[in-house]
Amino acid sequence: MLREAGLPRRFSLQNTFASLKYPNYRLWFAGQLVSLVGTWAQSAAQGYLIYELTKSPAYLGYVSFASGLPTWIFTLYAGAIADRVSRRTLMVITQSAMMILAIILALLTFTGAIQWWHILILAFLLGVCNAFDAPARQAFVLEMVERREQAPRLPVMVLLEISTEEYLPVRRSTVT
Repeated sequence: MLREAGLPRRFSLQNTFASLKYPNYRLWFAGQLVSLVGTWAQSAAQGYLIYELTKSPAYLGYVSFASGLPTWIFTLYAGAIADRVSRRTLMVITQSAMMILAIILALLTFTGAIQWWHILILAFLLGVCNAFDAPARQAFVLEMVERREQAPRLPVMVLLEISTEEYLPVRRSTVT
C-alpha cells in the first residue's frame, strides 16, 4: 500500500527529513518554530500571571479551560473555512492576531493594569486563533511538499510541536 501511494516502504533518517529539502518548507518550519515557542511562552506567562494575581490554583484551570474551549467549539468550522479560503491568508490573519494578543498582554502587564479577567479573555481569544490556525497550518504543508514526501513530513511536524511543548515547561521551571 505504501508503494502504491509513492511512499518508500522503509523509513530512514534521510526519508524522515526529506521534506526539509524544500526551501519554502524550511522557511515555514523555522517560522512555525518561532510561533509555537511564542504561543507556549504566552500560555505559560498567562498561567504564571493569573496565579500571581489570584494565588488560586482554580484560576489556572480557568485559563486552561478558556484557551482550550475554542478548540472544541471552532476547529470543525475552522477546518471548513481553511478549505475554502487562502490558507496563507488565514494563517497570516491568525498569526497576526496572536501577536496582537501577546502585545496586549505585555502592555497590560507592564503598565500594571492587568486584571484576572483580562487574562481569561486573552486566553480565550488565543484559543480562537489557535483553533483557526491549526487546520490552515496543517493543510498548508500539503501545498509545499510533494506527495511522495508528505508522510515523512509528519515526524518533522510532530517533533516541532512536541519539542516546543516539552521544552518550555522545563525552561519555565528553571526560571521560577
